Amino acid sequence: MTRLLLIRHAQAVPAGDLRLPGPDLPLLPVGAWQAGRLAARIEAFGPLAVYTSDAVRARQTGEIIAAARGIPARTTPALREIDLGEWGGQTYEEITAADPAAAAWFAHPEAMAPPGGEHAQDAANRVLGQLQMLSDGHGDCVAVVAHAGSLRLAVAHALGMPLASCWRLRLYCAALSVLDWTADGPLLERWNDTNHLEGIAP
Repeated sequence: MTRLLLIRHAQAVPAGDLRLPGPDLPLLPVGAWQAGRLAARIEAFGPLAVYTSDAVRARQTGEIIAAARGIPARTTPALREIDLGEWGGQTYEEITAADPAAAAWFAHPEAMAPPGGEHAQDAANRVLGQLQMLSDGHGDCVAVVAHAGSLRLAVAHALGMPLASCWRLRLYCAALSVLDWTADGPLLERWNDTNHLEGIAP
């Protein structure tokens, strides 16, 4: 069995910013604090490797975690967020005001791709393929730093859920989820755990 620590990158935009992922932004100071708290939290799991998306916010989160472990952080574009094309950096209200038909994608992301963007199934396959590779090629535990959209799509697909169900899987910044990859397939052990961020102000 390989244990995959699935981590959404730490905070890169102010709380309440409802824009869809677009610009490649660095961590905010509070995000760097979150990543430090997360690094301390996962020490008990003893990850032997850290892999991150090549987006700045994910890479910086992974580097903080890896530095605490004394190991390098390795980046791969396979862990990127779903590419939302022309919708990136806009809010749901802005997108649907310009094109009311776009609301269908948020209900059924498997039915179409955003204009100039990536199909949800392709994003799920991309990330899930990387998770499968990491489960085959490393030791007992690997930390994976990626993004809310693509991680939710990949986990929904891995568990046999409809892709539209991914929106029901809430995933906060710097949250820890645990996916055990067994001989019988993936087993979700923990989801959206933020205990390490509670009770202490940055």
